[in-house]
Amino acid sequence: MKKAVLFEVNKGVATITLNRPDRYNAVNQDLVDGISDSLKKCEQDDLIRAVVITGAGRGFCAGADLSVFAENATAEERSQYIIDQYQPLMNQFFSLKKPIIGAINGTAAGVGAAFALACDFRVMSNESGILYAFVNIGLGPDGGASWLLARQVGYSRALEIAIRGTKVSATECLALGLSNRLVSQEALLTNAQQWAEALAERPTLAIGIAKEDMFFAMNHSLNDTISFEAEQQVAAFKSHDLKEGVAAFLEKRTPNFLGK
Repeated sequence: MKKAVLFEVNKGVATITLNRPDRYNAVNQDLVDGISDSLKKCEQDDLIRAVVITGAGRGFCAGADLSVFAENATAEERSQYIIDQYQPLMNQFFSLKKPIIGAINGTAAGVGAAFALACDFRVMSNESGILYAFVNIGLGPDGGASWLLARQVGYSRALEIAIRGTKVSATECLALGLSNRLVSQEALLTNAQQWAEALAERPTLAIGIAKEDMFFAMNHSLNDTISFEAEQQVAAFKSHDLKEGVAAFLEKRTPNFLGK
């Protein structure tokens, strides 16, 4: 039986591939479980220091597989499924103390758009885009898609994107800050993996601290954030990489970070 999610590691980079290309990687339970299991592996393996997420075939993710949810699911059951399945999965993206790069091949639609925006960075090509398709079938966003978009582009622009129901092109994504890089389709995955390899050579612990700081800052006051940052610095001061970084600076050489 074909796996819904593929997982491989090379040069300290884990590549997670959504693997339902015949369904444009539409989200079913196997895909949710596969992403979750893959992110757990990334968390537990110290040799993994950066992550790339992409989709097999022509699209990144078409959103929820509606044929699955149409099978004897009441509105209440559908709502509870979102809380039980999407909520912990989305939190895994942000709790992972390693950078995640989305190689957004084709369109990221519906909850697939939430997956894309939950990545720390995104690489796109002219064939890529973000589509808040919920409104086109009479739904509002789910899976944290509204939270993610509003924090990326602001309330008014986010609402416009959510209710217009048309694709946000890669060029528009780059202008809005929804994409970090725009490359050729042929170079998309390679570019993302090379970026991840470069990040894997950086001080992983410090990157994880910065990621936690940013996530905390989005939901707290300036004073609370300053206090949180100070607490986070304790781990950094005790790390090998800080000692190595300072020594390399003083000795005018390239540091050898170990990610710890």
